[in-house]
Amino acid sequence: MPSNTQTRRGVLAAVGSTGLVSLTGCIGRVVAGGERVHKRDAPVGDVRGAWPTYQHDFANTGATNESGPSDTATARGVTGGTSAIATSVALADGRGVVGYSDGDGDAGAYRGFELGESDASWTVDYPLGKSTPTLASDTMFVSTAEFLAAYDVRNGELCWRMNTGGYGAASNSPVLAANTLLDADDETVYGHDPVTGEGQWQYDTGGSAAALVARDSVAYTIVGEDHENTGVAAIDPATGEERWRRDDLPECVVPLVAGSDHLYYAAHCGDVYALSLDDGTTQWTASLPLPEDGSAYLAVADGRLHAQSPDAALAAFDTETGTNVWQRTLDIGSLGPGPRPPVIAGDTRFALCGDAVYALDSATGRTRWSLTLDIQPALMSAPSVRDNAIYYAGRGRDYAVVRVSD
Repeated sequence: MPSNTQTRRGVLAAVGSTGLVSLTGCIGRVVAGGERVHKRDAPVGDVRGAWPTYQHDFANTGATNESGPSDTATARGVTGGTSAIATSVALADGRGVVGYSDGDGDAGAYRGFELGESDASWTVDYPLGKSTPTLASDTMFVSTAEFLAAYDVRNGELCWRMNTGGYGAASNSPVLAANTLLDADDETVYGHDPVTGEGQWQYDTGGSAAALVARDSVAYTIVGEDHENTGVAAIDPATGEERWRRDDLPECVVPLVAGSDHLYYAAHCGDVYALSLDDGTTQWTASLPLPEDGSAYLAVADGRLHAQSPDAALAAFDTETGTNVWQRTLDIGSLGPGPRPPVIAGDTRFALCGDAVYALDSATGRTRWSLTLDIQPALMSAPSVRDNAIYYAGRGRDYAVVRVSD
């Protein structure tokens, strides 16, 4: 059963050690027990839209066929808010949603806003840790430091809340697979009815600060006892039944990525592992230069696994063989991407750094253009793509969301 508090190690595993200092006060108490608050059924529909969850989809590919901005792009604020730490921006059906906190645990909210000319918006005040929202038609699912919940994304009204589960890390978006809503705390993966929130099953991960991805009706999670004998497991999202489990990998503190052929697992301060989707066996390993206490953040598209370190070492590997296709380091001093994954839009790879966004040729790694940002990205907020624009959460008191667009 889950503990009723999140440990320092649990926070580290969810977001990577790079962001630990800035997370002070952001992760709160996890409520023990299974009490469910049900106000009405959630209006759940298809998961669609430009960027409806963390890293675009439940496989965390970070890839879209949209073009993203070009070298004529400029940046401007979209909606207000005060943030130091923030989620990615979820984008679907003409709406956007972002979660942000002031970094001290005293103020924060989920904010929904219109993407057109309208300035209509709503907020749900919640100061502590938040996941990137998952949007399923008119429903928004969120995993916080205290609960799992479903809201009506049109107005922010609560549909239901479940006080079992919840983690509150930007990369820990709830996952929909096999008509089941999956969420995890630092010891357990939970399966819920997405419409009512009722619990359906639990799977013990062993205290590893589980991270979830799903592809082709299979869910994958990090497992391991207190970060020792760490590994991964494949589970049936409809029943929670374990399909396979591997416990002999190095510790991993960053999100998993599920490609069409492999599950990608980035060891902390170590190699990237390509694992078989069928049984978890290692198919190949690859590496890129890492800072002393860093991990590789990943995205996958068009036969290339894209990796980047928090201090701006970048690489692309062939997904079949692990061969290094290209590798380079951005010369940007200490203002690297931090704990953010790369994003692939068409044939362009975007890297959001501390004071600029870089657009690279995804095939060669060559810089196509870069744009200095007047509004720095908030910690943890990875870029999201819609049409010819990138959205990210801004750091400071002026804008909770910034759009970089042509």
